Amino acid sequence: MEKKKKTAIIVGCVVFILVAVIITLVFLLLRKETPEDGSGEAKTYVIEEGNYQEIMDEMDSQVEAGYFETYMNTEWTFSDGTSETQDAILGNSPNNTSPIRCEVLLGDTDEVIYSTGVLPVGAQVAPFKLEKDLEAGVYDALCMVYLMKEENGTYTDVSSAGFRVTITVEN
Repeated sequence: MEKKKKTAIIVGCVVFILVAVIITLVFLLLRKETPEDGSGEAKTYVIEEGNYQEIMDEMDSQVEAGYFETYMNTEWTFSDGTSETQDAILGNSPNNTSPIRCEVLLGDTDEVIYSTGVLPVGAQVAPFKLEKDLEAGVYDALCMVYLMKEENGTYTDVSSAGFRVTITVEN
């Protein structure tokens, strides 16, 4: 009986060690590298209905220097493909400590159809025209917002987040 007990304990320990090794390997293989690892690459988030809380939790755990806010709406209307927007809001929150820049990409082609220059803290984009003359219709787009840092007069991206935007061109 005692031999069976020892064998069961040994088997249990071996199984426990194997499970621990597997979990460690999965964690190491699936973890995401962040800009703090020295790679210099910005971290990108695409925020959608189902993943908002998960991304917010992850961003809360990131280094505070990579955190930023933006204010914007997600339904933009243009009278035609060459007119200024009637209702788009896009800006750098006064709560930030760094400038941002934005790019709007068409959902189906990833073509950049609008980009801002560097937006200082607290700045809002004035009514703007798209850089591409779109036909009348409704377009899915992605507004990428990049947090920037300035060193010696040069701006580099630190982190980014993407927000889905619907663009309506009326005529």
